[in-house]
Amino acid sequence: SDLAAKNFDVEIVRIPVRHCVLNPIELAWAQLKNYVRENNTRFHLTDVHNFILEYMSAVGPELCESYYRHVKKAEESFKTADNFIEQIIDPDLEDESDCESDDDDCDDLSGVFD
Repeated sequence: SDLAAKNFDVEIVRIPVRHCVLNPIELAWAQLKNYVRENNTRFHLTDVHNFILEYMSAVGPELCESYYRHVKKAEESFKTADNFIEQIIDPDLEDESDCESDDDDCDDLSGVFD
């Protein structure tokens, strides 16, 4: 819980739910769905099951690493943009920790992995 983490001086970093750019699991899930979508021509449930097994058996460490590289690259891009906004555009913006409210306000990924 947040309280326990605070007691041990641990910062919990949360990513947006189903946000494929910052979540390697969402990237993998999107790739799997694309594979099934591209290969499913007869629309039988057994075919879908077989395509899933086929795809998962073909996923190797290189592809998994590419998901993490992609997330890290996106994260750095977001940090750079955020830093630019905070320092150049509007250095007087309120820090998120200063706010009182606690608001909780991609399937096509072809070509994004090196």
